[in-house]
Amino acid sequence: MNQDDDRYIQALTKLGLTLLQTTIYITLIHTGKVGIMKISKISKIARPEVYRVLPSLEKKGLVEKIIGNPTMYTPVPLKHGFSMLLQQKTKESTELQEETKALLGSIQENSIYEFKEKESLQFVITNEMKLFIKRFDKAIMESQRSVNLICTCRDLPKLLFNHQQSFKTAIDKGIKICVITEKVENQRSIEIIESLKKNSLFTLKYTCEDTPVCMLMCDDKKVNMQLSDGVVPSLFSNNPNMVKIATAYFKRLWSRAEEYPSNFVTQKDSYKRVERPATREIEVY
Repeated sequence: MNQDDDRYIQALTKLGLTLLQTTIYITLIHTGKVGIMKISKISKIARPEVYRVLPSLEKKGLVEKIIGNPTMYTPVPLKHGFSMLLQQKTKESTELQEETKALLGSIQENSIYEFKEKESLQFVITNEMKLFIKRFDKAIMESQRSVNLICTCRDLPKLLFNHQQSFKTAIDKGIKICVITEKVENQRSIEIIESLKKNSLFTLKYTCEDTPVCMLMCDDKKVNMQLSDGVVPSLFSNNPNMVKIATAYFKRLWSRAEEYPSNFVTQKDSYKRVERPATREIEVY
């Protein structure tokens, strides 16, 4: 097989063929009308496997069987084969979308199939970014009394930017939000902080200690903890002992941290008055 064959094989497998189906089809494209023994020899696929796979290629319309002695097989042209597979794939995708929409419309909010986090104590590790964002925002939005957050200076800008609406909604509901970080240098972050600080329910403090991870605590009942240098993987838990440890750590940092001063940026051991810093682009998840 040549370099083009490798491209064809990759494309055909993406369109739904198995590797065996693809190999046999490409073999037939090169050989034309041949019998099973020759297909097996050229493709280096055992004859029983060739016997098993050929009917599926016939069903897909990629191969035609010529009755005779011996029975021969001939492929449809490659261009036609790609066109048919693409149409089939598009049809399957459309049908799947319609089926999924119908299922979504039939699911009730209180369905027994809905996952209820309250039913058991949990340790849930989330590795996918969209699921993390959904869980993070949900934890804030479902809070009833307080949201406490510890965040590194590196991650604070993107966290404030991506979740600022959830924080604002929580404040509007009367929920107290307390944030601890190391320092803020990003102009956009400072603007968001100043906007949030207009409400007395939002408080931010600086710590001179390193904050090793980002950690969110809601109502002293749930905790979300960063497990690596990246945003994900992340651990969500409502385990009482885990929450107690996280809460105690937050309270210790909070008691030693200093109030965020307007128009100031903290250094590790002192506050320093600064001019408005240059705007930095905020990374979005």
